Amino acid sequence: MPSDWFAAGGPGVPAGCVAAFAGLVAVAAQPPDSWLGRIDTAVIGMVAGARTAAAVRAARVVSALAEPGPAAALLATATAAAVRRVGWREGCAPFLTVAAGMTARRKLSGAVARPRPPAAIWLVEPEGFSLPSRHTALAALTAGACAGALGAGRGTSHAAALLASAAVGASRVCLGVHWPSDVLAGWLFAAGWLDLCRWLQPPLAEPASGPGAPAHHTAGRSSL
Repeated sequence: MPSDWFAAGGPGVPAGCVAAFAGLVAVAAQPPDSWLGRIDTAVIGMVAGARTAAAVRAARVVSALAEPGPAAALLATATAAAVRRVGWREGCAPFLTVAAGMTARRKLSGAVARPRPPAAIWLVEPEGFSLPSRHTALAALTAGACAGALGAGRGTSHAAALLASAAVGASRVCLGVHWPSDVLAGWLFAAGWLDLCRWLQPPLAEPASGPGAPAHHTAGRSSL
């Protein structure tokens, strides 16, 4: 069974990738006094005033799952399973996608340099700038990559990325270290990056045929 991680490449960048990155640019370009900035301020104030001890404990647990250590362990497990099924070339692609994506996210975050919410409401000590959310992007990339590495289709992989980003992003807002639009930007970045890497992946060579030929996996691509 061939890997379902990458969709068939075409002459142009996939529309989903373009839409996601365009949305990311639109979110990043909004000034603090824009309609989106006002929503951010209202939501973060409401959340900070309504936090309970149970909600904070849950947020800490969910947020910790999106740290590099747990994410790398999960991705390595999924990658190992994919390598056994489809070989090193396709099996390692999701791992490289996440690693390169997080490097690109860090560069983007430094370029945008959006300040975080007021430090008075922080419940954890954050690292770096606010947009796009690092934890959200890592959770979404890892979930999408793991789903793809295990043979899920494009829709399933994107659904996994969306659910992971929603859960982790909510935890970061609850902890007071991200604006809601940072979470949206993290998901948009991950969705666009996953589609971009899927498009850039070159096709595999067709396997040799015949009774004496070694067994290989087919090179066909499906629509993830």
